Amino acid sequence: MKSLTCKNYRLKKTDVFTATLVCCVLLAATAGSGSPAWAADPTSEPPRFIRIMSKASLIHLGSLDSFDITEGGTKAAELIFDYLFNKNRVSCRKAMEIYDHIIPNENFGGEYTALQWLCEFWLASKAEQDAMQADRVIAEWHKYLAQDNYTPLKTYLKQKYHLMEWKHKKTPKSEAGFRFLEDFMLFNNPRRERWEKTSLIMKSLPLKKGDVVADIGCGPGYYTFKFADIVGDTGHVFAVDTNEQHIEYVSRLARQFGLKNVEALKSDESGLKLSKKADVAYLCSLYHIIYTLNNDEHRDKFIGNIKSALKPGGTLVLIDNALVEDKKLPYHGPYIAKEMVINQLWYYGFRLVNTYQFIPQRYVLVFKLQPGPEPPSATLTEPLPPDCVPTLSKSPLIHALMTSHGPAFTESGRRAARIFREALEKKDPQTIRKALDTYKALIPKERFGDEYTAFQWFCEYLLAEPAEKEKMLSSWFVREYFDRLSADDFQLVKTYLRYKYHLDLVLDDEDAARTGKAKFKVTSLEDLEIPEASGLTQSQVNEWGDYIAFNNPNRESWEKTSKILDFLNIKPGSRVADVGCGPGYYTFKFSERVGPDGLVYALDTVQGMRDYVTKLCKKHGVNNVRLVACRENDTSLPSGSVDLIYLCSLYHALYLTSMEYVKDSFIQSVKRSLRKNGRLVVVDNSVLPVSQRYYGPDIAPELIIAQLKHYGFRLADRAQFIPQRYVLVFELER
Repeated sequence: MKSLTCKNYRLKKTDVFTATLVCCVLLAATAGSGSPAWAADPTSEPPRFIRIMSKASLIHLGSLDSFDITEGGTKAAELIFDYLFNKNRVSCRKAMEIYDHIIPNENFGGEYTALQWLCEFWLASKAEQDAMQADRVIAEWHKYLAQDNYTPLKTYLKQKYHLMEWKHKKTPKSEAGFRFLEDFMLFNNPRRERWEKTSLIMKSLPLKKGDVVADIGCGPGYYTFKFADIVGDTGHVFAVDTNEQHIEYVSRLARQFGLKNVEALKSDESGLKLSKKADVAYLCSLYHIIYTLNNDEHRDKFIGNIKSALKPGGTLVLIDNALVEDKKLPYHGPYIAKEMVINQLWYYGFRLVNTYQFIPQRYVLVFKLQPGPEPPSATLTEPLPPDCVPTLSKSPLIHALMTSHGPAFTESGRRAARIFREALEKKDPQTIRKALDTYKALIPKERFGDEYTAFQWFCEYLLAEPAEKEKMLSSWFVREYFDRLSADDFQLVKTYLRYKYHLDLVLDDEDAARTGKAKFKVTSLEDLEIPEASGLTQSQVNEWGDYIAFNNPNRESWEKTSKILDFLNIKPGSRVADVGCGPGYYTFKFSERVGPDGLVYALDTVQGMRDYVTKLCKKHGVNNVRLVACRENDTSLPSGSVDLIYLCSLYHALYLTSMEYVKDSFIQSVKRSLRKNGRLVVVDNSVLPVSQRYYGPDIAPELIIAQLKHYGFRLADRAQFIPQRYVLVFELER
């Protein structure tokens, strides 16, 4: 066995074939002719690293709606809305003209082409309309949107583009009904073939009559019904999704089309529940989410379910959106570099046998499930160079905490929340101790840092003697925290616990026993939503959670905040920018360090956070803090104004959710605002096993270091005082 060398980097257990494979991997998006980009020997191993070739992020999960909703898109939506209400054909034509102009420039593969199709349909003759609806799936797509004088379409346009009563609201991305409409517009888009080259994808798939296919994440059935035509009456297609509306829609169409070979199933925690083994498992535009799942156990279970559902030697086909770096328009929405997928799935026992790329924005990966145990994690024998990121296990390089789609809690966390809420109600020592012991046992297992330690602090405070309580509140900052959360007999905390953990619902046997309900409907945690009657939004609950976690009096005990501050060695008179300051935890610590001759800029996009910090400054006479309303694409700092820019638990979001031009603009504003010899400090969370890491998102530091190198920053220093968190100090290359 020979080793492959990348500068000073050597891999164990690799063979000569890997050298050829690496060369192919590094030529991203070179296919497009319809031929396989390369075919891999399933016994060979992929490279154990990804080389960072540009400042582009390797993965993107979707953007803030303030940037993916453009002026042109909104204007076209308004014109369509006018047509729907007033049948103004001039508006319809103007909308088409806008789409003709903006589709090539800003929305590849988005909803624009679907809306353009609708405009053409409305202006077409009856014969032309019949031809446009010759495909029965397309006909049903239009029929659904046209219900009740196009009410579903009007609802989508209002919510997506903030029209009429939605003018000043955020797009309801966490609301199940909107998620269905968004998927419905994108996935069953009649123009999908035009940009995706669907027919070429179908020809590349290893499918034949009689096969059993599991269409996992089927959505509203775009591929499901294509598979049904191929496998025929002797085959079978399982359409699997977590969204009940998708399942109902696919089931209805299957009955309507008289298809006996399509079976729609709602997946849940218990698995796929297929009645027969599948020849092919198919995942389209889904793996970018699976890769970043916050809980590795959920990913293990998800992929384990796929492996169990496949026949021996079965095939996994995975389609996702590519990282495009060569000036071609990227896919409008999520993407993931295919090397991340290939490397991770190898550790799950899947070997890549073919890859296709008919357009630069989309790839097809074909894997075979190999017999035997999963490959073990690899090790490095020499240091990794700056431009390479190791992929040594099935663990991802970045995790996301997706609180917008379902709750961010576990069953054990929900039980603890119920006990803690009871302790706040009763105030008796026995119940308080029970809550305290519960959190002490739980924190090391699943939630290092974050709100559990804050709840632990409250339990300790309630059990403390009067003198000890005064000592715990000796800092004005901690007292402000306590006073806000303990007001009205802890009403805010009780309300937060009630709706964050959905304590009113009967979700399990324990709830049933407590409420006396012998039977209850098992609800998917992904479908849970805060009831409208509460008067609360998910954003409000999230903001409370941020406050509880960020200003947590126990934060020093687990984060070692003082060590971070000492390491940074901030001098009196310095100017510091606390970017994403939240409710001011670091802002006021910086204020003390820079002294009266220094200045702290406290930056946040959330008005409520800035208002809270302003209130504390006025109340406690803090005169060296200046609040700044920053934006996702701009720090809004004056040019050459600061010696140090501080990003704590923020860069992972910048990396994962900012569109490339938004991220570019933000980093440029950082560079512009730094003084000569100024420093950019990034504090973020380490990628560790779930039982050891900080609760929440994390990112491999190598991703940050390599990306910022392409932006003109060099790593000047680094530190790590706990395994869960690292500190990276960058300076501009001069």
